[in-house]
Amino acid sequence: MMSGRRTVLALVAAVVALGAVASCSSDPVGDENATVTADSVIYPLSLQYHGIDVVADVPYGKDPLQRLDVCLPADSAPETTATPTATPSASPTADPADAAASTGRPAVLMIHGGSWSHGDKATAAYRSVCKYLASEGFVTFNVDYRLAPTDPFPAGLDDVRRALDYVFRPTTLSTYDVDSQRVGVFGGSAGGNLAAMLAVTDHESDAYAAGDRIRAVVDLSGPTNLTTRSTRADGVSASFQRKQLLYLGCRTYAKCPAATRASPEYHVTSDTAPFFIGHSTDEFIPLWESQEFAATLRSHDVPVTFVQVEGTAHSIAQLDEAMSRRVATFLRAQLG
Repeated sequence: MMSGRRTVLALVAAVVALGAVASCSSDPVGDENATVTADSVIYPLSLQYHGIDVVADVPYGKDPLQRLDVCLPADSAPETTATPTATPSASPTADPADAAASTGRPAVLMIHGGSWSHGDKATAAYRSVCKYLASEGFVTFNVDYRLAPTDPFPAGLDDVRRALDYVFRPTTLSTYDVDSQRVGVFGGSAGGNLAAMLAVTDHESDAYAAGDRIRAVVDLSGPTNLTTRSTRADGVSASFQRKQLLYLGCRTYAKCPAATRASPEYHVTSDTAPFFIGHSTDEFIPLWESQEFAATLRSHDVPVTFVQVEGTAHSIAQLDEAMSRRVATFLRAQLG
């Protein structure tokens, strides 16, 4: 029979273990699911960011929209506020051996939303998220890209891939003190779709072949199935279907091969990087899109942290204090 002291110690150990389980469920970083409630305040917007420098409008291509901002952590050296002078290229030229020897900081490429037709890296909300990630220690590249209907798919995807390749260039890595082996992507809404597309097609890129690859993905409310599946009764609204078709460059879904090409659901491989997926239960992008995408990722043994947020908050509106910390915890776990 257990003594009174031993009984108390056992109870204490049980309480500690339960606390650890609760902590893991509130801040998931592995392959697991969680359902949470959210505050109405976008946490990154509520903070003051002291010592976070922003290098604005760095060109990664020739088009006026091929620009990115760099949000630098507070410990950045003064020379990292410079703009790399190397000519932007569609593919990196780094030696894989040099990449392996890199000792720089983790970085995140961030992609704004806006139904692929509007939005801006410099809006208050996305600028604040950029600064928040920088305050958590990530050199954050906040990217603009060409928009539909003027530039339909695959222009936006080509641009964000070009921006990611720009991050992997030796001059960029050196200027901003970035470790090429610790780079992730973050996107919300249409940006979530583009971030996911970058990840699931990463193995096709020149950067991947050169030894550089995406190591972590944060996708908040990203549409993942742009085919006729999204037109069913439980799919997106008629107005959003029209936005999807404009992005895809199609008049109807019936004859639109771009729909499958632009849907992350159909391109997952076992080489895809770990995902953090956040999606609200009652928002305008149906929850099943992320549920089915998470299942597809897991069927290829890709780790997924899937957080369902009660309510209607879409994209970065999910980022209350707790959700912001979950995202930072995930990125820190994956990028070191």
